[in-house]
Amino acid sequence: KQGGHIDQVMIETTGMADPVPIVRTFMANPELTTDLRLDAVIAMADAKNLLGRLDDEIEEGRVNEAYQQIAFADKIILNKLDLITTEQAIATKDRIREINKYAKVVGSVKGRVRMSELLNIRAHDMCNFVNMD
Repeated sequence: KQGGHIDQVMIETTGMADPVPIVRTFMANPELTTDLRLDAVIAMADAKNLLGRLDDEIEEGRVNEAYQQIAFADKIILNKLDLITTEQAIATKDRIREINKYAKVVGSVKGRVRMSELLNIRAHDMCNFVNMD
């Protein structure tokens, strides 16, 4: 516990990764949660290709990682909006809402979002569950 103060740790999983094992690690490991808290699961979704990935046929016993990412995300960055029409963007957001009606969807181009959209979301704080239906 020596050295500089660490404000935050971000875990990035490149490409299509199932977020469940990472979340499970935080939820099931008291030693880890004494020093760290799970702030949020943020998914970066490719607006141009997401619908196709959600409809991919997956072999039995495996999961559709695109679906898992959307389903378990607290916030979804819908990226590459410059590559699709407004109608396609609406259809993509509607499909996201069918899977996850609670996650905030943030549009982006070239992955640019405000840092405030990524930090201190506190999605897993119990006080945030009080007002949910």
